[in-house]
Amino acid sequence: MMHNVANCVNGKRPLTSIACMALLTVLIAACKKDDDKGITAKLMNRWNLVSITDTSYVPNNAPDISRYDGAGDDYLDFRKDGLMYSSIKKALDTATYIYSEANLKLNVHNFQYKIVYITHNSMVLWDPHFSSGSSSYIAHKVILRR
Repeated sequence: MMHNVANCVNGKRPLTSIACMALLTVLIAACKKDDDKGITAKLMNRWNLVSITDTSYVPNNAPDISRYDGAGDDYLDFRKDGLMYSSIKKALDTATYIYSEANLKLNVHNFQYKIVYITHNSMVLWDPHFSSGSSSYIAHKVILRR
């Protein structure tokens, strides 16, 4: 009795192996997390403050870096009503905010943050700008965790 053995495609691999690899590739590409609902779902939370770093760049001088590491009770709480409640160094504050999901921008007070990184449990905000009326450049970076 003779058995039929699958012929190789291009003399390299059996057809079944190639079909299985193609199917696996399609399945992996089709998989997407259901919980990835955009920035709004991620932003609207209470975030613990990890750190705030202010860096001032003045021509012909070394950068001046000031860093505050958040205490256990420091937070920023973004609400759906456009208000952000915060407690930093035990000082409570409420501010309005505007954000753009398309441009990854977040405006709070005079800060125009770029949302550098955001997931369900971490966020990095960055606001680089020239100081008004001078040639110094200031970068304000905020790191948050949930």
